[in-house]
Amino acid sequence: MDQLIEAAHARAASDDPFDLLDAVLALTRDVSGRADAAVDQVVRQARDAGYSWTVIGERLGVSRQAARQRYADRVAQTPATVGLIRGRDLEAGLAAAMAAAEADHLTEAGTEHILLGLLTDGVAAATLEQLGVSRDKIREASHRLFPYPADPAHEGPPVFSAEAQAALAGAEQLATERTPTCAPVAVTTPQLLAVIATNPGSRARRVLNDLGVDVADIKRLLHCYINVPRTPFGRRSRRGRPGKKQPDRCSFCGHPSSEDRRLVAGPDVWICSECVALCGAVLAQPVEGTRAR
Repeated sequence: MDQLIEAAHARAASDDPFDLLDAVLALTRDVSGRADAAVDQVVRQARDAGYSWTVIGERLGVSRQAARQRYADRVAQTPATVGLIRGRDLEAGLAAAMAAAEADHLTEAGTEHILLGLLTDGVAAATLEQLGVSRDKIREASHRLFPYPADPAHEGPPVFSAEAQAALAGAEQLATERTPTCAPVAVTTPQLLAVIATNPGSRARRVLNDLGVDVADIKRLLHCYINVPRTPFGRRSRRGRPGKKQPDRCSFCGHPSSEDRRLVAGPDVWICSECVALCGAVLAQPVEGTRAR
């Protein structure tokens, strides 16, 4: 406990008891996140070694069903795919997140730094800008919400926090679930923004709440990119019940045609008015030395 209090004093912005309390809570969340990740890793090793959920549950002090319910999804191996790559927009965003953490003289880059980095390029940048989020607003909210050290002694580049690493893993899993098994998995900014924004306890979510951003709006704008389940070959099946005509649907978000969501036909594809509007917002962003993507 003394070590935790000492670390909190080093991290607190001042000697004010409430600043110290914020620092202790932040450290506790970080330690808890690392502990959970460590348990997940060891449970995964136990499963790989052939141990049943019954045996693992006994060691954890819970039932077989409780152990499986809690850890099955968290330790499941990612299905085999052709490959997993990070899009250029995501790589640029992660580099910007690291630079932001280094500018704050921090040992770790958190999800609030990832949120700032996502404004660099791509669909996530267009989405956040459409909702009125800027780098300056994220910086101001982060420094107001979190106890950054006033006189850091750390030297060397930062690393991603346990929460940030879990968010990256979640984005990869989300991309895998939405990609045909015959194609490489491309992880881009929409998946990562969706993960950090929809996690109620993440530091990025706290920043968004502080800025008055409605997460439902983020979900709506990202719907075309993260909520379209695919068949193994990447196309929705056109087969329906015999003799029943299937409604025309947007090839990107899957919504059917309606008065509020009109469809435009292309060669064997459809696109709805909302997806067209989102594409226009993305293409309207300034191009800095690279082709529009």
